[in-house]
Amino acid sequence: MDIEKNKYETPIQQKVEKPGSASATAQSILDRGAEVYGQTEQAVSDVYDKTAQAVSETYEQAKSYSNENPGKTILIALGIGVGLGFLLGASSRRSRTGRLAQPVVNALSDIALEFFR
Repeated sequence: MDIEKNKYETPIQQKVEKPGSASATAQSILDRGAEVYGQTEQAVSDVYDKTAQAVSETYEQAKSYSNENPGKTILIALGIGVGLGFLLGASSRRSRTGRLAQPVVNALSDIALEFFR
């Protein structure tokens, strides 16, 4: 088993290390790098888990709200869809969209304001 282990070690690891030698210093740098990498990996994993949990909770809240208020949810989705459609369409047909979009957006805004009051 020691023969197999030695087969995979680098030449630096195979030398007899003296406490102040360059190989001992290189090995301590490698060990410290591995330790820092492990700490970084753990920190990233923790942040990922917390983010996934927060997104899951927010999704559940949105799902619950949409089940309790289906009418509002449909109007909100419709408003977002129309608004994005006009914003994306405005870049290609500015003159025609400008004439049509402003009254429609104003009407939808008025309807939404009245609905949420």
